[in-house]
Amino acid sequence: MIVRPTAGGVEVLAPAKLNLFLEVLGKRPDGYHELESLMVAVDLYDTLSFADDASGRVTLRCDDPSLPTDGRNLVVKAAERLRAESGCPRGAAIELRKSIPAQAGLAGGSSDAAAALVALDRLWELNTPPGRLSELAGEIGSDVPFFLHGPAAVCRGRGERVEELAPPRALHFVLVCPEVGLSTADVYRHVTPPARPRPIGPVVQALAGGGTAALGSCLFNRLQSPAEELAPVLRHVRDGLAELVGPSLDGSLMSGSGSAYFGLARDRGAAEDAARRLETLGLGRVRVVTSGP
Repeated sequence: MIVRPTAGGVEVLAPAKLNLFLEVLGKRPDGYHELESLMVAVDLYDTLSFADDASGRVTLRCDDPSLPTDGRNLVVKAAERLRAESGCPRGAAIELRKSIPAQAGLAGGSSDAAAALVALDRLWELNTPPGRLSELAGEIGSDVPFFLHGPAAVCRGRGERVEELAPPRALHFVLVCPEVGLSTADVYRHVTPPARPRPIGPVVQALAGGGTAALGSCLFNRLQSPAEELAPVLRHVRDGLAELVGPSLDGSLMSGSGSAYFGLARDRGAAEDAARRLETLGLGRVRVVTSGP
């Protein structure tokens, strides 16, 4: 997350995330699933601007007309939750410019909510302790706390328990975002937690080691199979990336609950080569993204 002051307030670049590992451990009493995941933030950003509003209202404008701009939007929910927590009477005029596609498993909405917490805490001069801000993030959405940490982390529980990691090098990916989107709730309804969950240790060790070959061999997402059953067209994306594992990529995977897929490249040049090849297949929007160390 990149936060910078502007003449009228605060601007934030809110990053997307990729799941390099996602295991579903079981169903919780609260209806959510218990997860264990390794996530990295990448340089695909939504842009949010925040300005003080003396009227005390929180308003949101968004350049994507398909997204709600009322209390159903996590940005507004985050703003109202922070205001309720602090008792702050001030309002905010918020503008959101979307680049992260919705229903793609990239957590754009969660990242935008985290951006709202950070920006409004600064704009309203609240000085909320970081631990409390992370707790509020967990109340807003499962992936929101991750974006207060990073650039990489192991996330457990619903995603609200975050253990920061420090990758030794930048990682380069080719990202494919198909036209089809998937509902997170629908995908989770079709997943079956395994009797013996896959351990996260090997992928964490591979990330720490810095080698893309070892990391690529550990990529795993329990949600990928149910997502592909719900939207069989995604198998074409999976197969298109799989063809490049070896020549340009060291591994590929679906992110989160889909529908975006990524390939892990050895370096920036290999990612760009893979992107050129994938663009000819018509699988969706293709771009190269990087996760910083």
